[in-house]
Amino acid sequence: MDLFIVNRYKGPEDDTDLINQETIHLQKLKQKIEERKKAYKAPKTSDVITLKPDQTPKPLKNKDDTTNIEPMELEETNTEKIDNNVDQTPISLKQKPSLEFKVLGCKDFDKKTKVERVLPYWLSHPFSVSKNLQTLTCKVEEQTWLSSILKTTLASENVTHLFPVQEQVIPFILKEHQFSNSFWPNDVCVSAPTGSGKTLSFVLPIIQVLMKEIGHHIRALIVLPVQELAMQVAKVFKKYCTNTGLKVALLSGSTPLHKEQQQIMRYTETMGWISEMDIIVCTAGRLVEHLQNTEGFSLKYLKFLVIDEADRIMDNIQNDWLYHLDKHIKQDNQSATNKIPHLNWNNITSQKPPPHKLLFSATLSPDPELLEQWGLFQPKLFSVAPINDLTNDKYIKKYATPDELQENICVCNEAEEKPLILFHLLAEKLWNKVLCFTNSAQSAHRLTVLLNTWSKGSLKVAELSAALERSKREVVLKNFKESEINVIISTDALARGIDIPNCNYVVSYDPPRNIKTYIHRVGRTGRAGHTGHAVTILMQNQVQMFKEIMQSGEKSDLPQLEIPTDLLNRLSNDYRYAIKETKDVIHTELNDKVKKSIVLKRGSKSKPPKRKRTKSK
Repeated sequence: MDLFIVNRYKGPEDDTDLINQETIHLQKLKQKIEERKKAYKAPKTSDVITLKPDQTPKPLKNKDDTTNIEPMELEETNTEKIDNNVDQTPISLKQKPSLEFKVLGCKDFDKKTKVERVLPYWLSHPFSVSKNLQTLTCKVEEQTWLSSILKTTLASENVTHLFPVQEQVIPFILKEHQFSNSFWPNDVCVSAPTGSGKTLSFVLPIIQVLMKEIGHHIRALIVLPVQELAMQVAKVFKKYCTNTGLKVALLSGSTPLHKEQQQIMRYTETMGWISEMDIIVCTAGRLVEHLQNTEGFSLKYLKFLVIDEADRIMDNIQNDWLYHLDKHIKQDNQSATNKIPHLNWNNITSQKPPPHKLLFSATLSPDPELLEQWGLFQPKLFSVAPINDLTNDKYIKKYATPDELQENICVCNEAEEKPLILFHLLAEKLWNKVLCFTNSAQSAHRLTVLLNTWSKGSLKVAELSAALERSKREVVLKNFKESEINVIISTDALARGIDIPNCNYVVSYDPPRNIKTYIHRVGRTGRAGHTGHAVTILMQNQVQMFKEIMQSGEKSDLPQLEIPTDLLNRLSNDYRYAIKETKDVIHTELNDKVKKSIVLKRGSKSKPPKRKRTKSK
């Protein structure tokens, strides 16, 4: 302990030497204090959590604080006896405040650095596609890369110009198939607005490539999420396959499985099982049924694999179809041991390339984790997103709508004003060819009954939802196309991909749940360069939620459509009468259903059980 010294007093003659020794010792103590101060000034990370903010302690005047000891005080303490084993560590190091606790794993509380998103090059640098369908410059007859047979078919369909997405995607696919099998084609992802011509973007190049070699194998497979969309695509394929020798088959739930098996497969003595069809258009669920139950159904020679509405078909995976599909299109040279063959020219040239994968959607998600499950080979992306906006990672959330589409919102204060606004647009504004969306089949049915009752036959309104049978849905769509029906009240079952000619207006009676649903709803109008109008009816408490949905897709706020209050007040009396009749109609329908169910149950109980006939002896 250097702070205190015990001296033995011998006499007056030792006073001078004692003072000199104390002065020297005091200087040494001050020097050590300064050295300790410099050493403790270095910043140190704390491993404790403090309940109260740290405060600078006030200087202490007791004898244990070495930083505040005066020379006179040191002289007075020199005569005291102290244990030499006392710790000289300052109080600030050897004792913590009572309001501090030791934290285990204190590094978990540190603020983590934000990881910057780095996208693959093909996602961050897509091919830019224009969405302007008014000024078309690509004439069909001037394109040398297009077959003369397809040009003739396009002319018969009054198609004189190609849309921008067709102008870029079709020649790219054709160019990828100009080389030998040693050069695998680059897979293609296309994200373009609804009605921009994505269907012909894969129909025309597939037909032109396959028509050169007619065989007895399935060489093109187009997978779609719903039956109506599969029927629509199959119809387009059959139309453009005329005079090419190619055959197209539709595999969906509309036809029994055994009839489809007889249609697509045939057994021969010389070649075994052969395919009668070159192109298969199917739904995901029916594809798995054929892979598991149809004898001879093979995809070894598959050249094209098209996934339309790719984002939806992955959200609703049916029967794990992608696993079964990959299992059936494995290459012949992949052995069970997964050994890599020797790298030589024979192995390279004899190896069959995987099918050329083409992914299409209006809301295709460019998330690398979601696209990884497709197993794409050096893919290329065609997108309508502007090139100058691709430097920001938020571009992946952008969804485009056609330039010819006018979008508005209509805000009402009460729920009773929503049917008034809709009736005003249909009956007084004379909106024709209207597609109105609700969020449930029950709401669609009630709204259909209300409008038919209210209009007293002046409006021809029909409903369309998953609750209806498929045959009835086809009749409704046919009548709408032939203008026998003015308005269709539908659920989101009709929101994706279905091409409805001459649909002039889209009304969202119930707000969409997300940005993808909104994009597909409004995409039913303003297609193929025609003008369209979309209106979303919102309650006052739904406006903020709808703005957030639009912001998630990087869309600006929509202008508001104003409806005069006096018009709504004028319609209120007729509405009360119509809603009363609507309730009576729905109540009658429910009673009829209950009576039918009771009759069916009683009929099944009244039938006596069949007795087994015994042979007479």
